[in-house]
Amino acid sequence: MVMCLVLLGTCDLAAQEVMQKASRTDERSFGKGISGVSVYGEKATVTVRGTAVSELKVLLRPVSRNRNKELAVADLKYIHYSAEKEGDILVIRNSFRGQPEQITSNLSMEIEIIMPSSLPVSITNLYGPVEAGNLASMTANVSFGSLRLTDIGSATTVTARYSDMELTSIRGKADIKAEKSDILMTALGAATVINCSYGTANLELAGSGPLIVKGYRTTVNISLDEPGKFQYALKAPQGRIIMSDGKQYRNQPVEVIPQVPAGLIDVTTSYCDITIAKK
Repeated sequence: MVMCLVLLGTCDLAAQEVMQKASRTDERSFGKGISGVSVYGEKATVTVRGTAVSELKVLLRPVSRNRNKELAVADLKYIHYSAEKEGDILVIRNSFRGQPEQITSNLSMEIEIIMPSSLPVSITNLYGPVEAGNLASMTANVSFGSLRLTDIGSATTVTARYSDMELTSIRGKADIKAEKSDILMTALGAATVINCSYGTANLELAGSGPLIVKGYRTTVNISLDEPGKFQYALKAPQGRIIMSDGKQYRNQPVEVIPQVPAGLIDVTTSYCDITIAKK
């Protein structure tokens, strides 16, 4: 048995070793006259970093993987991309063009953007991860991928399908729509509205909200520094409501209004539990 395991491991390593990668890097810079950035990606890894710069830089990397190095290089021609100004908006796109029987490689795209933090960003991506941080505002529409946002200052809008998300230090306003996607939000300081279905929402509140969650078959877990200071309107038909003092309620709404509410937490879900906990 030990020998079989060794042989299997050797086969796996050999399979990994023969996979060849071909890529190239296209770097472009844009100066003044840009008021926003829009990205339309497909099988793309999109990374956006806001910083104190006046010039916007875009790195575009088409990637082809194949067991045959020559085929990997040849199939790069099927990856099309562009980064051009349309009016005062910088628009970045990628696509794959060719007959399916012509393409023998695993094709993908890497898009990296370094830009002024103050410019708004809109990203639409299918089948790939999106990561962005240190920006004033962000709009993301992600399907069959993942999303990670950090330090968004004023406005965040997210639409996700089959794409788990991790959002940290979101401030201002946040509007989240999620379908079959898990949500993790930490250091949440934004006035937030979440519409979600078929998933789990773990929310760590750092501000006063308001936090409004409309869920369907979604488990909602909320943690706060001082749970006793918030106003609550909680409903969980076919589920439980578990409060920070250990009390549990089933098949009945929970409304709590302290004398001086620190903020509002309004959550409705179905067939799942709502838990309020102290950090």
